[in-house]
Amino acid sequence: MNRIHLSTLLLLFVTGSLLAQTEGEQLISTSAEEVVVTGAKFAQLQSDSPQNVSVIDSATVARSTDLGQLLNEQAGIVINGAYSNPGKDKSVFLRNGANQYTLILLDGQPLLDPSSLGGAVDLRLLSLDGIERIEILRGPQSLLYGSDAVAGVINLISKKGAENPASPKRPALHLRAAAQNYGTLDGGISVSGHSQKLDYQVGYDYFKTDGISEAVEPEGSTAEYNEDGAKRQTVNGSVTYRPTPNLSLRPALRYATFDGDYDAGSFQDGANTYTNEMLMPSIAVDYSKNKLSLGGRYSYTKSDRAFNDAVFGTSNFNASSQQTDVFGTWLPTEKTYLTAGVQHRDERLRPEDPGTNGQPGMATTSPYLQLGVQLTPILLTEAGYRFNSRSGYDAQSNYSLALMLQASETFSARASLSSAYQNPTIDQLEGPFGANPDLQPQVATSVDAGVVLREPDGDYSLNFNVFRRIIKDVVTYDFALGYQNRDELSDIGFELSGTGTISPRLAVNGNVSYVKGKLSQPDGNGGTTETDDFYRRPRTTGMLGLTYTGYAPFLVRLSAHYTGERPDIYFDENFSSFEVELDPYLIVNAYAEYRLLKRENLRLFVDVKNLTNTDFVEVTGFGVLGTTARIGASLTL
Repeated sequence: MNRIHLSTLLLLFVTGSLLAQTEGEQLISTSAEEVVVTGAKFAQLQSDSPQNVSVIDSATVARSTDLGQLLNEQAGIVINGAYSNPGKDKSVFLRNGANQYTLILLDGQPLLDPSSLGGAVDLRLLSLDGIERIEILRGPQSLLYGSDAVAGVINLISKKGAENPASPKRPALHLRAAAQNYGTLDGGISVSGHSQKLDYQVGYDYFKTDGISEAVEPEGSTAEYNEDGAKRQTVNGSVTYRPTPNLSLRPALRYATFDGDYDAGSFQDGANTYTNEMLMPSIAVDYSKNKLSLGGRYSYTKSDRAFNDAVFGTSNFNASSQQTDVFGTWLPTEKTYLTAGVQHRDERLRPEDPGTNGQPGMATTSPYLQLGVQLTPILLTEAGYRFNSRSGYDAQSNYSLALMLQASETFSARASLSSAYQNPTIDQLEGPFGANPDLQPQVATSVDAGVVLREPDGDYSLNFNVFRRIIKDVVTYDFALGYQNRDELSDIGFELSGTGTISPRLAVNGNVSYVKGKLSQPDGNGGTTETDDFYRRPRTTGMLGLTYTGYAPFLVRLSAHYTGERPDIYFDENFSSFEVELDPYLIVNAYAEYRLLKRENLRLFVDVKNLTNTDFVEVTGFGVLGTTARIGASLTL
């Protein structure tokens, strides 16, 4: 089935399903009145935000085990490598943007690795352990989040300490264990508690797999490639202390390690290993009284990566980043607000990094202002401005303008015009290969518009968005000239997502996304060449899911995920390149859980990925997992 036919089918099925309503008891929970914190410096209802924010709720996160696979189900997001060997590197493509154009946040603070390509954090380090929910904000978001928020931001929101429902006076103990194919084991333990002045949560997560061979054997080869295993460990914790009703302090810590094997390249086996370690302590301080709130955030991220290559030896990459954010918000009315703040971000490559001298780094200080005004009972406007002063370089600024029309309880419309930027990385400015100290930030401008149709009781919702984004001064690498601000990238696309209840026990959700990009670059003769093909990035993606909640504490979910055709490139052992076209594919996943005991606090679950054992390719020359069945249990005491 080609991508146009499948997109049409998904569109008709989702639209038709969402309009099917049945009277009766509402058993399917919805997120129609989710409170969101991304896109503003205060909490607000999702329906009141003029930004395009979507939420992955706590129930969905609890049913998931892999962040990459979970994000891959969301509108406009492709995680390349989501179904590859667990130890293989993964890339986030949001609205056709390259991996470095999406900023990953933890509780609103950036997760950065200045030593990596584009400064993006390694997705393999990020476990869902300790994560309560995820908010996704699409479109340029540098106004509040600074550099790298070009395509959007993904905000991982941590669990807070909660009261034990069985005995409020003692802490709650949470246990989880599961096993699946390929010698894969995962488990977690956490403790949380709540009192009038103190909340706390601490947890440990473990994941280990024997894996499959990362690379696949060439056609006709009789060689047997070795399995490439991986292991990840995560410790997370936080304490929220409220000395007064108006003041809260929340120190937090997240520490993760990842160790894995990797092969030499496409169709090439190898005895190589990779290790990565990330430490992120942070603290949040909030004070509120009457209509004024003040906040302070500080986070520090330290990353240490090592590639142990059987041919080229060991390469170490070590970096750190710090961010401080101080802000205040005045709320004179329910939907009128003024936020003013200043951020300071400091990024460093540590001295032991190979090929560098001293401690190369970059610091950016950015005051910002955001104003929201309700012009009429149904019209809200929001405007913002940010000024970025980068050490040793020219200053740069960003803006945002958004409108929201709340025509009725069921219909609203949004439109925005905004800009974003990405600073050159330290390696591009001062590294050993092709460094260019005259590089300027890449700058994006985007127009977004959308409509939302939502039943007030949450029986159905439809969200349709269109966008046009242009990124100028794209940084490219030339073997002769090094890094340059040279190309221009433009993308246009749409996203349709929806949820609904077909009956009191049967819910449907789905999305369809389409994006077409164009890259313009000089041809060397005074002209311009253009291409609309982007490696491993499909134009069309879609998801359709059905969830059934039984009369007993029983839940079943069936979902299908479609990825359209896309080009790819690979290199052989002589570094010769070959371009290929990857076929579209459809993956079907199934999940079931049953809850036991009086409080239904024992959950047994089965999670099957690629139920039909579809044969497909994510990256040419590398394998993907076939049908995998994960069986496990979780218990809260």
